[in-house]
Amino acid sequence: MNIKFIFLFIWLYTSGFSQTHFTIPQNVWRISFNKYISSGKWIGHDGEKGLKDSKYTLNDIDYSINQNWDHKLNINEYILEYGFSDKSTFVLNIPIVQKFDQKHTWSISSDSNKTMVIDNLMKFYFPQNKSNAGLGNVTVGMKVLFFGNPAWRGGKNKYSIYGGFDATFPFGESLKKYYPKDIDDNGIPNQFKQLPISNGLTEWRGNLFGEFYRKIRGRLINVNWFFSLSSFNRDIINPSYSFLWLEETGVDSISKAIGNSVLFEQGKQIFFSIQGQLELLPNRIFLSSGMNWMMSGRDQYFSSSNGWNSWMSSNNNYDTKKTLSNQFIRFNFLNMDPFKQVGPIPFELEFGISWYVPYLSYHSYGYTSSWIKISSYFQAW
Repeated sequence: MNIKFIFLFIWLYTSGFSQTHFTIPQNVWRISFNKYISSGKWIGHDGEKGLKDSKYTLNDIDYSINQNWDHKLNINEYILEYGFSDKSTFVLNIPIVQKFDQKHTWSISSDSNKTMVIDNLMKFYFPQNKSNAGLGNVTVGMKVLFFGNPAWRGGKNKYSIYGGFDATFPFGESLKKYYPKDIDDNGIPNQFKQLPISNGLTEWRGNLFGEFYRKIRGRLINVNWFFSLSSFNRDIINPSYSFLWLEETGVDSISKAIGNSVLFEQGKQIFFSIQGQLELLPNRIFLSSGMNWMMSGRDQYFSSSNGWNSWMSSNNNYDTKKTLSNQFIRFNFLNMDPFKQVGPIPFELEFGISWYVPYLSYHSYGYTSSWIKISSYFQAW
C-alpha cells in the first residue's frame, strides 16, 4: 500500500497561499525561508487513527491486523520569486527535508495462538522505525493577475483574480529497486528499511485564486480563495513488496509475481482553500484564519499481477482515494512601509499553526503543524 507520499501536499499548498501579496511589483525579488515542523498519524476509512481490521489468511488461519503509522517532519523551504511585471511573478520552491521519521506499529488477533508467525513477517517486511533526509521535490511556476487590482496596489476594483501554472519535479529520493542480495546483517532487504521522500512522479498543476478586500475603519479586510487541479505523469516505479495480498510469504516469489518495476498512475487531485485576513495594525500586523480541502482520485498500478494491482489501489478498509481537510491560523508582521520601517531591509515575518479536521479526513495523514517564515524584498533594475 502506498501511504507514504501525502505528507508534503497540504504543506506545499498552504505555504504557497500564505503570503499577504500573491504577486509582487515588477523587478522586485522576494526571497523567503520557511521552517516547518509537523507530526501526524494515519487516518483510516472511518476518520479515526490507524488502519483497522486488515484481513489476512495463512495456512487456513484467519488473522486481523490493526496498524498505525506516525510521522515526524522537519523541513526547510527556500522560495525565490521575481516580478516580471506588476501582473506576473515567477516562483521557485526548494524544500530540504531535515528530518523525516516514521514509526509503524501493529497488533494482531486470531482464533489461533500462532500470531507470532505474522508478527515476525510484519517485522521483516515493515521495519518499525524508518527515517530519511535530503532534497524534496522542486516546484517551478508562474502567477499572473487576470482581473482587478491587488490589495497592495489598490484601485477602483476591490478584488483581484489570478491564474497560475506550476510543475513539481521529483528531485526527492524515491523507492530504490529491490535486490535479493542487498540485505543487512539480519537478512532484511535494504529496500524495506527505506523511507522514500518522493514517489518519483512529476506533478502538473493549474491554479485559480484571488481576493476580495475592503477597508473598514482604516483596517484592510481580505477574503482570499485558492483552487487548483493537479495531474501526474504516468511513470515506471520500483514496487514496494508485501505479503499481505496473497498466501505467499517469500519475498523472491512475491517479486517474481509482481515484477521488478511497475507502471504507476497517481489519481488526479483537487485542492481548495479559503481564508479571511484582518489588518490588526495598519501596514504592520495581519491575522489570518482559514481552511483547506484536498480530494484525490484512486491510484492505478500496472504490474504482472492483477491481484496486486487491485490490492494496492484499494482493499479492506484502505483506499488510495483520499480526502484531507485542515484548518490554520497565522500572524504576519510587515516591515515594508518606508515611513515605519525598522532597519535597512524590508521584510515580512509569519507565524502559523495548522491542524487536521477529524472525520473530514480519510485514507491520509492528519497533521498538526507549525511554521515560521521570513521574507525579504529586493529591487533589481
